[in-house]
Amino acid sequence: MTFPRPVLTPRWHPARTPTRIFLAALAVYVALSAAWSVCTPPGASPDEPSHLIKAAATARGEITGTPGFLTQSLRQGPTEQPVRYYEVPDAYKQLNLCWGDPNRDCRKPVRHSDATVLAPTTAGHYNPIYYAAVGWPSLIFRGEDGMYLIRLTSALLNSLLLAAACTIAARLRRPAFALAGLAAATTPMVLFLNGVVNPNGIEVSSAVLAWTAALAMTVQPDRDQFRGRMLALGIGLAVLANARPLGFEWTAAILAGSAVVARRGALTAIVRDRFTWLVGGCAAGPMLFGLWWTLAHSDNAKVPYVTDNAFVPAARSALELTQYYIDDMIGVFGWLDTYSPAVTYLLWSGILIMLMVLACTLGRRRESAAVLGLLLGVVFIPVLAQGMQAKNIGLVWQGRYLLAFAVGLPLLCGATAAAHASAVSHRMQQRILVLLLPALAFADYAAFFHALRRYMVGLNGRLLLHPISWEPPGTWMLWLPFYAIALAGLVILVTRLGAAAAAGAQDDPAPQDDLPGLAADALATGLDLSGHARVVNQGADFAIGRQAPVS
Repeated sequence: MTFPRPVLTPRWHPARTPTRIFLAALAVYVALSAAWSVCTPPGASPDEPSHLIKAAATARGEITGTPGFLTQSLRQGPTEQPVRYYEVPDAYKQLNLCWGDPNRDCRKPVRHSDATVLAPTTAGHYNPIYYAAVGWPSLIFRGEDGMYLIRLTSALLNSLLLAAACTIAARLRRPAFALAGLAAATTPMVLFLNGVVNPNGIEVSSAVLAWTAALAMTVQPDRDQFRGRMLALGIGLAVLANARPLGFEWTAAILAGSAVVARRGALTAIVRDRFTWLVGGCAAGPMLFGLWWTLAHSDNAKVPYVTDNAFVPAARSALELTQYYIDDMIGVFGWLDTYSPAVTYLLWSGILIMLMVLACTLGRRRESAAVLGLLLGVVFIPVLAQGMQAKNIGLVWQGRYLLAFAVGLPLLCGATAAAHASAVSHRMQQRILVLLLPALAFADYAAFFHALRRYMVGLNGRLLLHPISWEPPGTWMLWLPFYAIALAGLVILVTRLGAAAAAGAQDDPAPQDDLPGLAADALATGLDLSGHARVVNQGADFAIGRQAPVS
């Protein structure tokens, strides 16, 4: 009779260094997001003046404000937009709406003043939790200094979520493909939103964490990592539910998508574990608050009815804009007026296609169907949403609204390929990483340079950023090499994590999918994933990837 024994992993293996992985990933994501924070003029991102007013007001204890309406001219005609008026420092009302012609000077100096004024914001009905978390620097620092620090606080919170997702992905058994999926999910638009004041950023980052944790638990169950993954899932879903109004829809999509690809017995073990119910109970409070706030503070915009507002014309318009929505999710900056260079879209789209092909080639039919289902969702959710909402709010859909759902596509592809990575040699996995990561880094850097150039000299200005109409604090000569170094750090970190984990796992050539029956039998005999029982069936330990067999 033979018994399994533990796999001896080297000291540098990710399974033994989760804290180091988290801190290294946090440093990289903070650096990348902070670069976008500093290199984007205050107010030069979608709706940021409104979000800054909301953040400053929330920090001062003003939650509801005074309701009112502003009339705006949109394509459908004059639109009554609901706003809230708050008393905030005068600087927050001075922000220039940096949008429209990307070739004009978008810079207008913000005067420092201690006076408070009534300022309108279209974000008044949004959940106040995000704004309370990021708005406190406005109480200490005045003018643009406070605005930049609000941005940096938001960048730090978002980076914490992304670093946690990276740690979970790196601790999968063969994580190279999962890490590649995470890198592809972190598009330039994600980093841009992370670096500015907009709840869209924390919505996407929390979704990345929730997708990563849920897929790790269902695709590669691991008793030793179960509690950490479940806690990350609970945090991710609680934050997601309070970020923006669509949080509950994205929560349902994450749970359903992860359940579809779950290994046999994994869902049963998760539901039976007491720690699941403990985390679920703790997360239920914030999630129910998010649901209540969304239902009690809905958007009451009033748009005139025109032919394009009917379901069929609106849905057709959304379908025709599919390419724009995809471009927006990869990177369209400013007030959605500054596109990334073509090389960014080509490289990112090509790598996403490659990940989908890899997942469908290595995965089972159910996993391939899940990949196809997410892809169809990316295309048709805007079509349905725009068609149903056009009568009430007009034709307003943007690609970034779908990012919390769309990041699941590369993450699912990466997790699926990682679960079947034993079919690919360690050397080939490394070659794929070495090809993908520098290409993504180059595409990201091109987008960053292009956006910074737009703010400094306009899109038709000189390539060498001179003469300039605006310059970030510290000058562009600091931030361009800084961003390149941060991207290089990300490439090195992910490459080393993939190499270390794959090297530690190559002694176990048996794919996990060869053991579904053993996993189910172990679960049926009472496998305790929470760790309450220290003595468990050793065959079950092997089935969940904790030990390797010895003949």
